[in-house]
Amino acid sequence: MSTLLPLLIKYLIGLIGISLVVLIHETGHLALAKLCNIDVEVFSVGIGPKILSTMVGETELRLSLLPIGGYCRLKGSEDLSRAIRYKSRSFNHVEDGSYFGAHPFARMVTYFGGVAFNILFAILLYALLATLPLPILSTEAKVATTDSYPALFGENESPSHAGGIRNGDVITALSGTTIYDWEELEARLGASSGQEVFTVLRDGQELTLPIQAQIRDDGSARWGLTVIQDAVVGSIRPSSAEERSGLKRGDRIVAVNDLPVANHLDLISALPTGAGPVTLQVLRDGQLFSITFYPEVDETNRSVYQFSLQSALRKGSGQRFSLLLGIRQSLRIGRLTIKSLSTITAGNVREIHETVTGITRSALIIGDIASLGFEQNPVGGLHALLYLMGIVSISLAIMNLFPLPAFDGGQIIMAAYEWISGRPIKPRVYLTMQVIGLVMVILFFVFLGFSDLLYVIGLKR
Repeated sequence: MSTLLPLLIKYLIGLIGISLVVLIHETGHLALAKLCNIDVEVFSVGIGPKILSTMVGETELRLSLLPIGGYCRLKGSEDLSRAIRYKSRSFNHVEDGSYFGAHPFARMVTYFGGVAFNILFAILLYALLATLPLPILSTEAKVATTDSYPALFGENESPSHAGGIRNGDVITALSGTTIYDWEELEARLGASSGQEVFTVLRDGQELTLPIQAQIRDDGSARWGLTVIQDAVVGSIRPSSAEERSGLKRGDRIVAVNDLPVANHLDLISALPTGAGPVTLQVLRDGQLFSITFYPEVDETNRSVYQFSLQSALRKGSGQRFSLLLGIRQSLRIGRLTIKSLSTITAGNVREIHETVTGITRSALIIGDIASLGFEQNPVGGLHALLYLMGIVSISLAIMNLFPLPAFDGGQIIMAAYEWISGRPIKPRVYLTMQVIGLVMVILFFVFLGFSDLLYVIGLKR
């Protein structure tokens, strides 16, 4: 039960995010249908049996039992039933405001409304997120040379060590330019030509060390330098083995299974990668505690640790509101989504299982990532949740453009055919295509459900 509750909370967070995106999609249909004089019979928040409802004009606003998205039902079902019942070859007698009585272009606009609202929502969302002053990682430029940790970086010489840098040195300047944190140092070294003068602070003394980097085949510089951080616990996943064993935020890890730990590189080197008990010795309020737990393992039986180390942050500055930024980010995510969806046509079942997810798995992933952000700070969690909602919105827009009769793309194509050819689709043909499309969608969602089930079973292991 202790592990089920956090999983349920993550699922609910993700489900709320997905449901809001679906409602935005359906609101697009509602708005464009009204604009095109097509009546909307029902607009429901949620699916399943009706709980509450009220009439607003010709539309029944409904709250349904299952809080999963919603739907928008256009007027016209009676016209279709009547045409099928009397074996009509066309929709000759339709009610005022019926979908089947509207011009094909109006029908195209109505079904494109959901896609358009999803895209506009993502653009506005990413434009707004860019204005948020998020905390920025700012780690002290305290360094170690990579040759000190061959298990992590391989058996390679370090140009920085050869030039005189030692573990624990703090870099304060690079060729006369003040260095404020490791992130800035890393960026400058990445853009360097390979020759720099390091100013370091060691045991209270300032040293100046000229260093020549090793130049790789691609022209980039290799310095053999890495950051080191204190092994102080920053966060622990709720209900994890680490939390249940008594590990707390702020604990300084000084040993793992009796191996001494001075920094995070020592910690990474000492933590076992296989299954089995792990004993941490931690300093807390000047006292030494011993904490033993069995870490979770993944499908390859490798340990998965559910705690992270403390990070130094500084306040960032948001950008000015710009729709152009939102458009660029939405286009980038759209391209990545299309690339991911290409696995469906490639036919690689394993890749499809890993890439394409159903509602359950998507909700769990969104909830998990958002929860990680909330564990650090509320703004970060909210930013993560909204960012992922933007991805879902763009994915929903692209998926709905698939040319299947039950999707918006199929409806748009049928309406376009009527408009271009001047020949209306016969009611029985329309119904047959809808049934075929519905069967295809059901089979697709069964596949997604099976994929999600395998994912959830994997989580429980």
